[in-house]
Amino acid sequence: MAVINKIGLGFIFLILGIQNVFAAINSKAKFFINAYFQDGDGGDQVFDNSKKEEVDVIEPMLFVDYKIDADTNVNVHLVFDTWTAASDTKLDGNTGASGEGIKGQSRIGGRIGYAKDNKSWAWSGNLGFSSEYDYKSLNFSGSWEGRFAEDNFVLSLSPQIYLDQAKDFDLQTAKTNEFKGRVISALDISGSQLLTRSDIISFGYTFINMNGKLNNISNSVKVLDNPYGNSFSRVEERLPNSRTRHAVSSKWVHGFTDEVATHFSYRFYTDDWDVSAHTAEAGIRLSFMDDDAFIMPTYRYYSQDKSKYYVKELPTSRSLMTADSDLGSFDAHRIGVHYEQIIGDKKISKIDLLDFSFTSGAYFYKRSNDLDYFLVQFGIGTEF
Repeated sequence: MAVINKIGLGFIFLILGIQNVFAAINSKAKFFINAYFQDGDGGDQVFDNSKKEEVDVIEPMLFVDYKIDADTNVNVHLVFDTWTAASDTKLDGNTGASGEGIKGQSRIGGRIGYAKDNKSWAWSGNLGFSSEYDYKSLNFSGSWEGRFAEDNFVLSLSPQIYLDQAKDFDLQTAKTNEFKGRVISALDISGSQLLTRSDIISFGYTFINMNGKLNNISNSVKVLDNPYGNSFSRVEERLPNSRTRHAVSSKWVHGFTDEVATHFSYRFYTDDWDVSAHTAEAGIRLSFMDDDAFIMPTYRYYSQDKSKYYVKELPTSRSLMTADSDLGSFDAHRIGVHYEQIIGDKKISKIDLLDFSFTSGAYFYKRSNDLDYFLVQFGIGTEF
């Protein structure tokens, strides 16, 4: 937790510095830090045969929103991840400074956006980037929102494109190769309708098309060297160079009183790798302190059918194959709770912080193929 405290203090000072720069203008800043801890013993894709899928991630994030005028704002999102993973520790011993492999990795990413918001419509455009040891991305996205029938019906469109590059890992030489390209294009369509004073229903459709290098840098498949199955070797996973994905979703929100509301959602996913999945979630939101605070417990169930390329091991190598546990069949459960409170105006070192807010959350996830994670989140926000 010492790492979290040091990073957290640095971002708090950054927020205060931003406030000094944008003094006397209408701006908002939010700082979040996520701590993610994953454990697993079902990773048949792990190249050192340990099946270990442990990952520990510390992720600070900063959001800044600067309002230019009543209809226009600019927003910035910065993220810095640091993590260690069992499968990465032995990955590419020739790259590690000590010759023993990678002890930890990091990622820096960000996004800058420009948005216009009118009474009956809104649009935005965003430019983002992400960079780490074996992956980098430049992405573009936009959105348009139309409001109809006195804002009782809202329609949204959001196109996105990602220009990614990722490395390969050569199992024979234990070295990473040069970057290879991947292009991802996506379109989200969503709408919401106010049914009554207490009920809102929403729906959505997502289309994603992926082309280029789609296999994971460190994933491999266990292949038997002889018909008796007493020796084997590891071969890199091999996946198609394209993937088309579809998802449809719906959500119903019902308010029992001004302080109590529930939501139920369902999502169906399918793709041309024969992966299909169902997700159902339910939650209840309890408001108190005159709506200045709320707590929201949630439960999510997920069920997935495996890809046609998924195998645990093979007698002989195939042209297309993967042992990635994420592409296998499994069920999963996630329970969590989210808490948020508007504390009000605060003063720190003669600096005024307006509508100071606090956010926290904790989530536990467990799935049937020996993987689980625990996620905790902490955040603060302010206006200045």
